[in-house]
This record gives sequence, C-alpha cells and structure tokens, in this order.
Amino acid sequence: MEIKFLPYQPHSFAFGGFEIQMLSTFNAIKQLGLNVNKLDVWDRDDNFDILHCWGLDMGNYENVYWAKRANKKVVVTALLNYYESNIQKFKFHLSSLIYKQRLIKEMLPSIDMVVVVNDKQAEVCHNILKIPNQKVSIIPNVVDDKFFNYRQSSNPENPYILAVGNICNRKNQVSLAKSCLEAKIPLLLIGKVLNGEEKYADELNNIIKQSNNITWINGLKENSDELIKYFANCTALALPSFAEQQPIALLEAAVLRKPLIIADRAYARQKYYNNSQLVNPDSISSIKTGLKNVMNNPVSYIPDIQPLLECKSVNVANAYSNVYHRI
Repeated sequence: MEIKFLPYQPHSFAFGGFEIQMLSTFNAIKQLGLNVNKLDVWDRDDNFDILHCWGLDMGNYENVYWAKRANKKVVVTALLNYYESNIQKFKFHLSSLIYKQRLIKEMLPSIDMVVVVNDKQAEVCHNILKIPNQKVSIIPNVVDDKFFNYRQSSNPENPYILAVGNICNRKNQVSLAKSCLEAKIPLLLIGKVLNGEEKYADELNNIIKQSNNITWINGLKENSDELIKYFANCTALALPSFAEQQPIALLEAAVLRKPLIIADRAYARQKYYNNSQLVNPDSISSIKTGLKNVMNNPVSYIPDIQPLLECKSVNVANAYSNVYHRI
C-alpha cells in the first residue's frame, strides 16, 4: 500500500499551521514504516493506492475527481468553518445552491474518508455537510516529541505572555498588543507577516513603538530549540484569534503545562484546551481582564494533559494508519 500526499497550494505561496501539520503528519507516518511519499505533479507514474489531499475546498476538486477516475482511494484532511452564526449558515446554504459549496458537495461522494481535528468539526461534517458517520475520522494535530520530552530546569524569572503565529488580522495580535500595553504586561510576539497583511503589521509596529515591554521576533523555525525555550519560559500563551480550527501553538503550550488565553469562539471549546481563559476578541477590556486573571492565578488555566497525549506523533501516525487500512 502506497500513499501520496498532496498539498492544497504550493508552500511557497502560503505556509502556516496547516502546512506545518501536513509535514509533521507525513514524517510521523513515515517513521511508522508506511510507504508514504509526496506526489510529484510532473510524474506520470500512477502506481500508488491512496491519494491523501490536504484541504476540503475547490482547489482539490479536480484532484479528487481524477484520483477516483484512476481508481484511487481518497483521504482528505479538512479544516472546516464552525458555522457559529446564522449569517455563516445562511451563506453556506446559499453557496450550496450557486457557488463553491455546491462543488464541494459534488466532491464528497468521491472521498473515502474525511479527517477532522476534533468532535466539533465532526459535527459540522454530519450536520452541515451531511457526510455519513462512517466516512469521518477524528485525528488531532501533531505536537512534536520535543515538546513532550522537554524538561525545564528552573522556573522563569521574568514573566511574559507569548503569542506565536503568522501576523495577520485574523489572529488579532493588534488587540492583544493594545491589551498588554494598557495592562503593562510584557508580551513576546513570534511570527512572520502573512502575505497581504503588511498594513496590519505596520499598525502592530506602531503599538510596539509605544512600549518597552513588547517584543516581536519575525519568525522562528517550527520545533526549533529556541522556539521551545520561549514556550517553556513564558507565563502563558495567548491567541485571541477570530477564527481557528485547532491551533498547534495552543497544543504545544498546553503540553508544556502553560495556561492558555483564547478567544471565546467555537475552536476554543475542544477537550485539548479545557480550563483555558476565554476572552472576547472584539474587546480590549475583556482581553486585558483575561490577561490579568491568568497572571494572578496561572495554574487555574492549564489544560488537562491526558487528552493531549493523543497529539503525540506516534499516536497520530497510528490513527492515520488505521484510516488507510480501513479504506
């Protein structure tokens, strides 16, 4: 049995948590001993069994279509909208009639298994997309073994809030920075500017110039020793993002037994993030209150470790192996 991985778009155009997860999963499956490779779109050899596409959207429509024409089994790892508001649900139903959701629904019967990261995403599959239960598997994101194996020698002396991720409007770093500025709480931001978000980055820079307590590191390699040390030494990790699915940075911080400050959105309400401090991402006051709560009593906002063990690379690899063998 040979599996071929296919990304949603070239990594040179967009690279974030989903792409990191794709590569982490690929490496974990390979270490398990399965015959998994990256699909070379220029190669005419079609002697493989399973096409594993990343992303359930229009970009994979033709890939799934031609894979089934070639009698391949198809797995799609999906990050889905939670459809929290009635407006989002209305737009989905309208799109199902005249736009891209109609094409996605046409694609679904050709997919042998859809993989999502948590039970709430599975509910979206069942209730919104009408995918049968037997065609949906829940497999969380991988947290690198370095985080599970890290042993901190001493408690950090200088408290600070950490925020890790691409700098963009969706992740709401400007509001976080304003909140830390007003609360006089040190903040460390780590992340590159997402293409097209340069004006947002300029706004963030203007806030940083007003404070001696806010530092921005323009990106570090995922799972690097330097990045892990910043995780290990922080007081808490904050992500008041407007929309996410299962942010890896939150998982990584939780594995290191750090408190989490998360926007009060659907993505925050999954078992891997229980006990987190929830805040209103539209309110500086709410974020500031959440920051102070965590700084004053950090142990109350640390997620349970047991669910996070599912994120170990070997456990994720075994879960995907089971999917491949089932189909």
